[in-house]
Amino acid sequence: MKKILYFILLASLIIGLVGCNNNDDKKDNKAKGDKTEQTQNKGGVEKKNSEQALPDLPEQKTVEMMLEGMPEDKVVKLYHHKELGFSTYVPDDMIVESNPKIFNVFANFSGTENKDATLKITGQTEEDVTKDLQDNGFTLRKVETKAFDFADKEFSLKKDRMIGHVAFFKHGDDDYTIYYYFPEEYEEGFGPRSDIIVNEIEWHDKKS
Repeated sequence: MKKILYFILLASLIIGLVGCNNNDDKKDNKAKGDKTEQTQNKGGVEKKNSEQALPDLPEQKTVEMMLEGMPEDKVVKLYHHKELGFSTYVPDDMIVESNPKIFNVFANFSGTENKDATLKITGQTEEDVTKDLQDNGFTLRKVETKAFDFADKEFSLKKDRMIGHVAFFKHGDDDYTIYYYFPEEYEEGFGPRSDIIVNEIEWHDKKS
C-alpha cells in the first residue's frame, strides 16, 4: 500500500513539474512574441515618420487663367505625388492618371478625353525621356529662350501636327523632367493650363 501511495505522489510531482515547464515555455514564447510585435510596431512608426509630410493645402480653389489674351477664373483641384515628392493643382477639365514614376495629366476639355494633349512630370533620366520621345516620333530641338527659369536644358518638340516642350532640371540631388505635347489646335487652351500645373508645384521637402 505504501508503494502505491509512493508512486501516486511521484507521478503527481512529475505532472506538476511538467505543467510548470509548459507554463514557463508559454510565458517565454509570449514574451518573445510581445517583443517581436513591439519591434515591428516601432519599425512601422519609424518608417511612417521618415515619410515627407504632405503640404496642408485646400483641396480645391479658383485661379486666374489667361485664355486667348483674356483673364478667366478656373477651378483647380489638388493632387499629390508622394513618390516624386510634390503636390500641385490641376484644372478641373483635365484628368490625372499617374503611376509611381510619372505624374500624367491629359485634356478632357468639354468632357472629351484626349491623351495626345498631355503633360508629364517624371524622375526618369534625360536619356530615357529623350529616347521615349524619339521612339514616339518626336523631334527635339534645343531652344535658346527657356520657358522655365529653373530648367537646365529645354527643347521644343515636333511631330506631324503636334507640338510640345521638354525641360530637364534638378530638385535637390534628383533629376526631373517636365514635358508636354498636344495637337496644334489645342495650343490656346492647353498652354495656359500647363502653366497653372507647373506654377502651382509645391515640393514636399520645401527645397527651392
